Amino acid sequence: MIFSKSKIAILVFFIISLIFVSYNYFDKEVALYFIAHKETFKPIGKFLSIFGESQWYIGTGVLGFLYFKYKKPNELYKNRFLFLFYINVFSGLISILLKLFFGRIRPKGLKYEDTEYGFLLFKNFDLGFVEKMKVHFTTLFHSPSTYSSFPSGHTVTIFATVMYLYLLFPKYTYLWLSLGLVFASGRILAADHFVSDVLAGMLVGSLSTLYIYQNMKNKVEKYS
Repeated sequence: MIFSKSKIAILVFFIISLIFVSYNYFDKEVALYFIAHKETFKPIGKFLSIFGESQWYIGTGVLGFLYFKYKKPNELYKNRFLFLFYINVFSGLISILLKLFFGRIRPKGLKYEDTEYGFLLFKNFDLGFVEKMKVHFTTLFHSPSTYSSFPSGHTVTIFATVMYLYLLFPKYTYLWLSLGLVFASGRILAADHFVSDVLAGMLVGSLSTLYIYQNMKNKVEKYS
């Protein structure tokens, strides 16, 4: 099962629109609420975030691949675990590159001043291009975790895996989507990401899996 190009285009447009709206109207208020109530929500958010750590899925992909290649040979299952490995490595790399490119400060920046909100990419336009890039990467070098909010890497991992499960087991679509939304919400509850970061993570993760799927479709689909 696969989305048509038109459906993918609609999905991309829809989520990008939500990102824009959230950034301008909801991100600050939602983040400030969970920062103010961190004693209640942060432990829940941290627990849910465990499911967005890519090592679980990369490790499962490697172990499953080795098992079905050498211990109990099965070409279909071997390729499905390899598929799981590929999507998590690929989506993780894309996530890192986007974080470096946008350089968005995390919600904790709201504790200071209003200028501590937004993207490094869209600041310092009064400087020349070379100087702007110098400031951009110098800031990232000195505070790599602070300016790495967009997209949410945990959400990228979660939705790369959600899309993987949807493609292989579409019968349980609502279950996969529900679990994905619950786990991804942990990044907001923990006040580690804005709503728009999570939305971007959903998009990047989903598209990453679809991209890899196009190249592995005949290997991971079970045909009767």
